[in-house]
Amino acid sequence: MIGLDSRTREKAFLLLDGAVFDARRFIYEKDDQPELEYLFLGTPHEAALEVTPCLVKPSEVTRLWEAQPEWQDKGILLVADESLIAIAGHLRSLLSVQLPDGGYAYLRYYSPNQLRRLMFTFNEQERNRFSGPIKEWLAFQSDGSLSRFRSEASRPAKAASDEGWFLLTEQHLAALSDSAKNEFVEKLGRFLAMNDPVRLYRLIEDANSQGFRTEKEVSRYAELALVHGERIKRLESQAILSNPEQSTGARLNALDKHLAYGVA
Repeated sequence: MIGLDSRTREKAFLLLDGAVFDARRFIYEKDDQPELEYLFLGTPHEAALEVTPCLVKPSEVTRLWEAQPEWQDKGILLVADESLIAIAGHLRSLLSVQLPDGGYAYLRYYSPNQLRRLMFTFNEQERNRFSGPIKEWLAFQSDGSLSRFRSEASRPAKAASDEGWFLLTEQHLAALSDSAKNEFVEKLGRFLAMNDPVRLYRLIEDANSQGFRTEKEVSRYAELALVHGERIKRLESQAILSNPEQSTGARLNALDKHLAYGVA
């Protein structure tokens, strides 16, 4: 684990993802006097306040830094000279972004994985525009190492009412998709103890062709295919996989049972 130096802590804001754990409760358990903003509060997303991202400026007596192992995969850090209110307004303006077709989509930039994908996708000018008054973004990787992304030209903070101002281009979307796919291939390889990207991509394509889309479904299908080999291509197995009356999860359960015990 890489700890944060005192200079970073002094200027850092912590942004926790309330969709993956009870961020509000966690903050108050670890800090008796935090400065705290719920990003969904006062926005069109307020109905989902229970899962709001939480922006916190830790107090001088905070225990949040010592609890780093508990939150480092559930949020990111920001370094800025502006006030908590100004930073919160800018972050609210990025809760959803414009798409090339004119529509809008949520942007979970407060997820460590998504932040890294975004920052690697942006060029320097785009990163500066996106960052506004934020001088640095920090995200921990799964191995505990720390990624730091600096903005070289500070811009004025946007307001919550500006939400949707930032445009993701087709190039951004393609790069984000490729990055997410590559990350999943690496994760699947670790799960299956396999260092063969060509075969891993083939397993993913096979899973997708059977209607499995989520990482959990694809991983389970790939594991069954790896363990049982050609048996998964037999007529009985294919009949189970193509059963339109069952959900994807039910089909995987039935396939697992069939391959393990010879029954459907």
